[in-house]
Amino acid sequence: MTTDAGRDDAPVVTRDEDDEALSWGPTSADTSYLETPVDDVPVAHTDEDDEDDEDELPDGVMSSTMLVVHGVFGAIFLLFTVAWLRSVGNVQPSFDSSLAAAMWRIGTYLAVAGPAIWFVGTILLLPTSRSRTRVVSFIVGVVILLPWPFVIGALS
Repeated sequence: MTTDAGRDDAPVVTRDEDDEALSWGPTSADTSYLETPVDDVPVAHTDEDDEDDEDELPDGVMSSTMLVVHGVFGAIFLLFTVAWLRSVGNVQPSFDSSLAAAMWRIGTYLAVAGPAIWFVGTILLLPTSRSRTRVVSFIVGVVILLPWPFVIGALS
């Protein structure tokens, strides 16, 4: 490698060194490269191989459409949780008995946690191979867990 006369710190690579860097020939000092003949072994081709080439996903893997559907329903259930939290936080009930107050408190906790429990339960209890059943379960959860106090308050 030679240096430029104008600058002592700028190395100039000559054309021969470029060619040497780009070549991979038998004169190379690299011992990891071995040139060996390739054996031509014929591979038997059967009809069973064609059946496996379809666009089937392995077990436990969802398609990208189902991942988007999960994300959309996850966002819906998250919004439901926030709506239940806002709806329940606005109500200040007054009960005569401590049992009624305890039941109200448990109900509010379950109302707030219900959408998250439904979403996680659907994912854990239904296998990925039953994607239609998962979508139906998500839709049923959206209908059942709709935060009516929030909806009615927003409409009035």
